Amino acid sequence: MKLSMWMIANQMTELDAKLEIREDAPAVLNSARLAYATNCVHIYQEKDYVVCDGEGDRIYIYDMDITRAFELVQSVFDSYEDWISMIREAVKSQDYQKAVDTAFRMFKNPIVLFDANNKVLGMTSAYGEHDLDSEWAYLSRYGYSSLNAVNMIKYTGGNSEFYSHRNISYLFPQNPLITLEGISYCVFVNNVVCGRINLIAKERKLNQGDAQLLEKFTDVLQAYMGLYTLKDMSGSMNNVFLDLMMDRPYDRTKLKMQMNYQEWTGEETYYVALIRFMETEDPEFADRQVNSLFRMLLQNLTDVSINVQNHDLILLADRNLAKDTDSCLLLRNLVIHNPVQIGFSLPDYSGIKEISRFYRQAEYALERNKHLPKPKAIQYFENMAPEYILTSSAPLEDKIMACMPSVLRLWQEQQNGSEMFRTLFSFLSNERSVAHTSAELFLHRNTTVYRIKKIQENMKLDLEDPEIRNYCYISMLFLKAYENCRA
Repeated sequence: MKLSMWMIANQMTELDAKLEIREDAPAVLNSARLAYATNCVHIYQEKDYVVCDGEGDRIYIYDMDITRAFELVQSVFDSYEDWISMIREAVKSQDYQKAVDTAFRMFKNPIVLFDANNKVLGMTSAYGEHDLDSEWAYLSRYGYSSLNAVNMIKYTGGNSEFYSHRNISYLFPQNPLITLEGISYCVFVNNVVCGRINLIAKERKLNQGDAQLLEKFTDVLQAYMGLYTLKDMSGSMNNVFLDLMMDRPYDRTKLKMQMNYQEWTGEETYYVALIRFMETEDPEFADRQVNSLFRMLLQNLTDVSINVQNHDLILLADRNLAKDTDSCLLLRNLVIHNPVQIGFSLPDYSGIKEISRFYRQAEYALERNKHLPKPKAIQYFENMAPEYILTSSAPLEDKIMACMPSVLRLWQEQQNGSEMFRTLFSFLSNERSVAHTSAELFLHRNTTVYRIKKIQENMKLDLEDPEIRNYCYISMLFLKAYENCRA
């Protein structure tokens, strides 16, 4: 977390210190150093005081040695990192009161967080009903902002700025409603207002560091509050991941927001699980079933994106739900106690934007399952992947993604000069004969043995298993054929 010298100074108000900080000092500092480094606070001794120099902005600390001053400034950096993590955890669980009280530790001034309808989600609990002004008493008593207070702040910032993504500083003439100045910051995403934060100057005058810290607090809030606002507006989670899986147009800003909400970077491996209810002639009953399971899964799979499409529940995760102990137990109990079947996709190593192909894998597993002599409550696409590649009418790119994931990665690594794909293909084509493989590839026998061993270790493949070997070889044949056609 990058800090400004104002943000650091605001945590040193109890020290005997002198400030020489520009009013607009930016938040670009990464840590403290005893030797000069770019974008760091340089700590050094000068006469009878210690200088904390952050790119030309200075804090002079008296009656303290340089070692203690360095430790103090570095502890400020560390405390901000811990603070933002605690804020994120509180907001993620929608405990906004806890988030506000945690925020007070750094702001050291009262805060009020509202939703889009001016309802109080949290206000600093260290202050009682009559500790500030008339508006604070109103908020404490009724849980909503008064319309007069909203209009006063709105008028101060100008109507056009009230809902912009910037802070509005307000200081009113003497009035019986709001007697303290402050900063108001709008929380919104995709031009949808999610809420507002008011920071009130009760204990000390506000400065640029407060505005910078309020912006960082807001960044965490909007990733989560935005989704719940959209959910309240639509009646169900309006999930951009569902648009991706259905190959519908999607909003890139909303995708980024939901990725932040899930704490995904886009470089994870993704998995799709499709939960489908048994057919029923009562649509209303089916709706109730879907809603009941949806809420249960939301409560128990907090790190999974859960989507509703017709009467299907679609789970998107960055971990293998079919093998992870807790989620696997939950899903197995699900099929025991509910009239549902579950289909699992292959792992998606290609990135979130290709996830529609893996949704279709989970769907294929369930559709194909219906026609088996003995349908199973849980079905895995990997068991059906060879026939999907050979017999389905799926698009070519879908079939490529249906190839054995480890084989697909070997095939892609050929672009960087790797010989492993060619070696494994020759090995399987020659009925796993090391001698024939070595002759075909003009390799020494030891080189061939080493490569095959390395391939099996990296791919975690048991080539003694005929089904695994069959899937592996069919994947390689298909990818070779695709290469030839493309050439």
